[in-house]
Amino acid sequence: MCAGAVDSPRLLLHSGIGPRAELEALGIPVVHDLPGVGENLLDHPESVIVWETNGPIPENSAMDSDAGLFVRRDPQQPGPDLMFHFYQIPFTDNPERLGYERPAYGVSMTPNIPKPRSRGRLYLTSADPSVKPALDFRYFTDEEDYDARTLVDGLRIAREIAQAEPLAGWLKREVCPGPGIVGDDELSEYARKVAHTVYHPAGTCRMGAADDALAVVDPRLRVRGLSGIRIADASVFPTMPAVNPMIGVLMVGEKAAELIGGERR
Repeated sequence: MCAGAVDSPRLLLHSGIGPRAELEALGIPVVHDLPGVGENLLDHPESVIVWETNGPIPENSAMDSDAGLFVRRDPQQPGPDLMFHFYQIPFTDNPERLGYERPAYGVSMTPNIPKPRSRGRLYLTSADPSVKPALDFRYFTDEEDYDARTLVDGLRIAREIAQAEPLAGWLKREVCPGPGIVGDDELSEYARKVAHTVYHPAGTCRMGAADDALAVVDPRLRVRGLSGIRIADASVFPTMPAVNPMIGVLMVGEKAAELIGGERR
């Protein structure tokens, strides 16, 4: 099964495979009690900072995301722990949704959390398969406040970049959060208020060891306690990769083909 991190757990739940109490509450006959189905919902949440520019952006700058940046804040860590996109769109086209005015011309940067520590969940609200499942991402609920602090650092780094040439020469003013928002608490409140998904759901049928009570699949992608069913998509990720998950999904698919083919030889 490879229906993705939303529909793979959805299919399992509607098939009676998932947390017993939740299935029984909806009147779905329980085929297999598997508590981890729908748990461990992951994403790459990001915030945004918008500037008005002195004039229109060159016409050759027309992509949705014109540039990207990975930052390793802690030199002791093996990889980056902060990611940015640089956009003309979509955020400079509709900052009104955040409560700010729309500049005539603008650009934005979006600090993003590559390795978030908060965990959400997906669950059914109805036994009717045509009703979409509920997704509760639970952003910024990690006990260490790591995720919120990551975005605060990201907003500060974005401002440092904006103050350096050649970008500084293009920028007229900061639209949001605005130059008056400088303290950690203020920046954290803003970052959390405007945070949004980047449509990277993962982890809802996570892989784990035999003693992991919330693992849905084993290291060979087999659904625990059942035979003849494997899952091969982003739902099996136990943690979020620090990059866009598509490359990981391709690797999972390749591994699934190898495992299935090897067993049938």
